[in-house]
Amino acid sequence: MIWLNGFLVSLVVFGTVYYIASTAALVACLGGKPISRSPDFRPLVSILKPVRGVDRQAALNYASYLRQDYPDYEVLFGTLEASDPAIGVILDTIQGHKGASLHIGATLRGPNDKVRVLHQLAKRARGQIIIITDSDTRVEPNFVEAMVAPFEDPGVGVVTCLYKGILAATTTDALEALHMSSVFAPGVACARLLGSRFGLGAAMAISLDALISIGVFEAIVDYLADDYQIGRRAADLHWKVEVSHYVLDEVMSGESASSVFSRELRWSRTTRACRPLGHFGLVLTFGTVYALMLAALTRSVEAFGLLLFVLAIRTLTAWVGARKLGDKEFPKRACLLLLRDAISFGVWVAGYFGGTVKWRGRKLHLTKDGRMVVNANP
Repeated sequence: MIWLNGFLVSLVVFGTVYYIASTAALVACLGGKPISRSPDFRPLVSILKPVRGVDRQAALNYASYLRQDYPDYEVLFGTLEASDPAIGVILDTIQGHKGASLHIGATLRGPNDKVRVLHQLAKRARGQIIIITDSDTRVEPNFVEAMVAPFEDPGVGVVTCLYKGILAATTTDALEALHMSSVFAPGVACARLLGSRFGLGAAMAISLDALISIGVFEAIVDYLADDYQIGRRAADLHWKVEVSHYVLDEVMSGESASSVFSRELRWSRTTRACRPLGHFGLVLTFGTVYALMLAALTRSVEAFGLLLFVLAIRTLTAWVGARKLGDKEFPKRACLLLLRDAISFGVWVAGYFGGTVKWRGRKLHLTKDGRMVVNANP
């Protein structure tokens, strides 16, 4: 018992240091002066939006991409099936916008339906810069400007951005939004500080030259984490992968707790397949959970005092990170931090038990290199 207590105390210390270090990394990642585009640099931009199903407030999300303060861009929406219910919403939204279009179907074969749609859209895109965004995201008019500016450096191949959850409708939404701002974003900043380079799927821009050099979308259609593959492959070919100062808004889904847990488990197992060492390193990031375990085991005044201290550090650092991300809804969710950390710990542990994930109604088996096999047995 003494050995176990000492081990837990060590993990608490590591976790507390991580909260401080990852928050500092996040502040540094988003710090400094945003890059500005010179007036002479105005490449044509193609925004690709693969869509499946109708997300919450979908019309407002789509419309935000049609109101960009950028001189030359187009928005291409795509669905895999002609029966997709999102088609009506898209057509109503893009009516009257010359630079917006809808494309249905795909010719590329492979298990990643999103990549199949992206391949179809890319064949019709005219832009020198390709921006890929999720359908449940919403942007301000300066989004394209912010994503394009770093490409004035010809060595930049990929620009990605962090994101925060907005308009939480349920406690489950609030917990997922806390994951984005208090778990995911600091973790990404820390990974970049340690040298990792990858894209983030909510929004990512890639130059046409970089996209061609990595084999376009045909090269990644077998992978679940297409965003990770784009960023990593570009970095392997010595393209710079940058994080924009722009922080994207992701409209919370209002889904059930089981659906959100399934999605987070998919992320966890995908990370384990793509970055096994980084995934294992998360063992050092659950300071509040270890402090809670220690308090439950010893029931001592000292242990409960340590738990309160770690919770205070956790809340303070999460608040600093949320402010940097522009997460104005964080104060309403702060009371859920300990529960959020406990869930994250459970998802991390569950990520090691099995290689099967559920995505868009399909059961997929992940191979060790992150490829996926459809309808495989667990």
